[in-house]
This record gives sequence, structure tokens and C-alpha cells, in this order.
Amino acid sequence: MLLEVWRVAEAPKNDKFQYTYFAHKLNSFDTAPKKLLPSDSRLRPDRAALEKGDLSLSGNEKSSLEERQRAEKRNREAKNHKFTPRWFDLTEEVTPTPWGELEVYQYNGKYSEHRAAIDNSDIIDSTPEFNPWQFDNLEAE
Repeated sequence: MLLEVWRVAEAPKNDKFQYTYFAHKLNSFDTAPKKLLPSDSRLRPDRAALEKGDLSLSGNEKSSLEERQRAEKRNREAKNHKFTPRWFDLTEEVTPTPWGELEVYQYNGKYSEHRAAIDNSDIIDSTPEFNPWQFDNLEAE
């Protein structure tokens, strides 16, 4: 006997990317916090270009972002800087997957604290430029 455990939600009619209503809500600035973090994906230029239908610009922006990510990783490794997630802590648990064993991380609550501090701050409510980097600017070091 087969049991249905999940079904994809309906997408709006004529949606060129077949995003569900939920996906549209996640990507919307209407549902965003008043003060966005620079790493919020709603600020990604490749995503904005894709939504406008400019596939060429979107592809170029995504390639640029990926190259900057690779450069940051090379730079970090050359300086022996260890990548440490901000919002998750490594547990002692390891879980098996088809690709091998993976470390398990647990949410540490620091994002909620950081989000509350930003929301309660006197920072001017302006949209920041997208910046996904954990370290300020490794390229400048």
C-alpha cells in the first residue's frame, strides 16, 4: 500500500518558473523583516535579474557570485582561517547518507538574538547591498 506523505502545492497560473505561492511569499520583500541582513537572498542580483526575465544577466551574476565564493574559500584556506557557521553548532552526531557520513549541526539560537538586536537598533532602515560573506572582506586582506 502506498501512502501519500507530500504533494507539491499549486503554482499560480502562468508562473514562468512554476513557483508555488509559498515560494513567492518567501522571496517577496512584502514578507521580509524591515531591516534585512546583507546576506538575505532577496537581495541577490542574480535572483532579481531572473525574476525580471533577464536570463543572461542572471547567469552572469550567478557566475560572478560563485567565483567570489570560490575565491573567498581559497583565500580563507591560504590563511588557515577555519569556516565556522554563525547560526549552527557542530554536534557529536554523525548521520549516514548515500554519499557517506555527514556531520550534524544544530541551530544555536544566535540568529534570533542577532535578528532581535538588529530590529531593536537605531540602524537606518535602508536596504543593504547583498553580501553573503562570513568574514568582512578577505579579498582586501
